[in-house]
Amino acid sequence: MNERFGLLLERMRIFKDEEKLSPDYIPSRLPHRNEEFKLLKKFFSGVVEGYSRVSTRVIVTGSVGTGKSALVKLFGANSVEDAKKSGISLNFIYVNCRISKNTLSILTRIIEQLRARLPTRGFSNEELFHKILSYLEARNLYAIIALDEVDTLISRQEDALYLFSRIGEERRVLPRISLILITRNPEIFDLLDESTRSSLLGNVIHLREYSSGQLYDILKFRAEEAFLPGVLMEESLRLIADLAGERGDARYALDILWRAGKYAEAEGSMKVTPEHVRKASTSVYPSIRREHLEYLDQHEQLILLALSRGLQEGQAYLTTSELNQYYRLICEEYSIQPKAYTRFWEHLQRLDDLGIIRINVRSEGMKGRRSYISIPGIPVSILQRELESILKREKKFR
Repeated sequence: MNERFGLLLERMRIFKDEEKLSPDYIPSRLPHRNEEFKLLKKFFSGVVEGYSRVSTRVIVTGSVGTGKSALVKLFGANSVEDAKKSGISLNFIYVNCRISKNTLSILTRIIEQLRARLPTRGFSNEELFHKILSYLEARNLYAIIALDEVDTLISRQEDALYLFSRIGEERRVLPRISLILITRNPEIFDLLDESTRSSLLGNVIHLREYSSGQLYDILKFRAEEAFLPGVLMEESLRLIADLAGERGDARYALDILWRAGKYAEAEGSMKVTPEHVRKASTSVYPSIRREHLEYLDQHEQLILLALSRGLQEGQAYLTTSELNQYYRLICEEYSIQPKAYTRFWEHLQRLDDLGIIRINVRSEGMKGRRSYISIPGIPVSILQRELESILKREKKFR
């Protein structure tokens, strides 16, 4: 009896290893990112093989879910192993600037990941930075430092990028630190001073959004790692790829896949069906309701109102600069002081994270890259009506 019950439970299991669907998991390969991976290797070949005489700096851009962080982390792990074969002691250091928000916390994270016994109190940022460089030189070590969500750092006007950009000028020895900057907003670098910006903007890798077909390949690869054989229906896989294809977002697709598996598991189902996928998709980014709008920051409400008005003129997207102009007009209409561009961008990021708006980064050849903003989940006429009602009521109580 116990044996039969055990076999029944085994048949009802869905996951082999659900952690393989986590946003933090870095797979052994990234489907449809081979060219970008090769480009990173090319840029850093001198660093990995130990013959570089300049500090390498690369910027990786792309919308949410295009695999920026995963690509850089996979490259970093591979580079450390490749450097060992060349007899080079290379460290890969990853810092998320949304968590480590100032220069001191970034330098502290670098010291922690180097496992260096360096005091951090009582020193200026510049002094601490030079202590890190001296530590690397004394031990013949090299480091590739990846700063993710670097727009947070720039918007706070921290001096970390200035310090990193001056490595070659400050010390007339082999460059010990190279840099990867990861952002979804390439326009944020316009806020840097000219000398810092010019020293950082040499090599840019832009990750395009995934197509439905590419998302299908990614989902299939990750599903083989995460699910037991035979539990995920082919129709479910294709439905997720189609749903996520509208956003081009692999993170969104993997989130739906994981949630669909959890729904199947909770129901005791032996298969992950399209119905589980439909339930999962509505739970990831639910429809925008009035109460969602009421709980937003006032400037997020103003930005959304500006976007809804701008898009009513027959456009599918607004650029960030166009939206910022509409936002300033709305602030004037409601007698509210508009936020500076850096705070404006932070509000945009949060609205994108909530799934209310969509920030799409496009490459435009010689013109560089621009961010385009859209509203995918609600008619703009309804959104405008709801926001005007909320803001009118809030104005009455101010």
